[in-house]
Amino acid sequence: LKAAVRGPFELTAPPGLATTKQPAAAPRPNLKMPATTALIGAGFGFSMQLYINALRKLPILRNPWEHVFWTGAGAAFATWNAEWEAKLAIEVDALNAERHVTNKNFMDSLVRPIKK
Repeated sequence: LKAAVRGPFELTAPPGLATTKQPAAAPRPNLKMPATTALIGAGFGFSMQLYINALRKLPILRNPWEHVFWTGAGAAFATWNAEWEAKLAIEVDALNAERHVTNKNFMDSLVRPIKK
């Protein structure tokens, strides 16, 4: 049994299956501010190049094109990582919804109501 995903965070059970209220979901990554993620990644990339030059005992701003490259690489990696984390959160929610429905159906098959 697979859960149907409608919209970015809305999960529903397949037609014909009873559902119960789901527990509160984990907080989502904030993708409403991709510029912040990119700026933090760019800062890490730039700082990494400064650190590399310091370890090699070279002038800190030697070969400025390397700083530009690592700044862009850091921004790209941070943005990709945030998108990947959001995608994984959606997949985990879908798997949890599927597991919840399967467990509920199994327990309902074991525990039948007593008829009076």
